[in-house]
Amino acid sequence: MKTYFETAREDWVFVIPATFVFALALLVTAWDFVIVQKMIYRFDVVSAVGLILFVTGVIIRIVGRRTLGKYYSYGLRTLPDHKLIKHRIYKHIRHPISLAVFLYTIGIPLFFSSLYGFLIMLLLIPLTLYRTKIEEKMLIEKFGDEYLDYMKKTKKLIPFIY
Repeated sequence: MKTYFETAREDWVFVIPATFVFALALLVTAWDFVIVQKMIYRFDVVSAVGLILFVTGVIIRIVGRRTLGKYYSYGLRTLPDHKLIKHRIYKHIRHPISLAVFLYTIGIPLFFSSLYGFLIMLLLIPLTLYRTKIEEKMLIEKFGDEYLDYMKKTKKLIPFIY
């Protein structure tokens, strides 16, 4: 079992590349906006979609973190007194914070109409799906049948769909 400050070893396979991809995508988005687009901002449909995705993602992340309370951590770990959270947003999906990551990271380059930044941000999708897989394995080990029953009743990332 991991202590409060430990992160599952498998999680580092996510944390390091995801941090790199996110930082690179932000830099490329800024480069595209400042150098290629010459800081000429146009608020169009793509920008509006980006803004909506970003704001929605941030709200979902805040709700997810607040719902987890003391059980939230950036790295994957469980506490000795860990309880399985199945209320509020977790009643509908098992990984709302991962959904939030998809939404707000895709929203940033769209808001700035950066195709290059958008394409790089897409690399976070397989990385985050990998992380949800190892997180579910960890939670099954911790909670057993309780988590397996919870999996049957909820979707992984998108309510009513997936």
